[in-house]
Amino acid sequence: MTAQGSPHAIFQRALERGNYLVAITTAREVGPLSLSEALELLNLIALHEPRLYDRAARRWLVRLLEERRELTVVDAQLAAASLAALTTASHDGALELLRSFAINLL
Repeated sequence: MTAQGSPHAIFQRALERGNYLVAITTAREVGPLSLSEALELLNLIALHEPRLYDRAARRWLVRLLEERRELTVVDAQLAAASLAALTTASHDGALELLRSFAINLL
């Protein structure tokens, strides 16, 4: 453990602060991320590495569908549309909707 804390604590702070470089670096040390953590990292990718976003978004969508088996096709369409909107001016609304899917509120 470093003076800054465990890799997971460093990762969480990086997500909270929007620090893409630290988040992406420490994510590898943390191990498996929760669906919510993966979404927050995906959000930083959308903001900082658009060329990597499409692949990462597709992987997150597949994971969402695997972990939330109760989702309908309409839910899947809404999640996919929200992922597409994450890189647009509708970013904030899309992120909130995706967060609700990730923590299973819908």
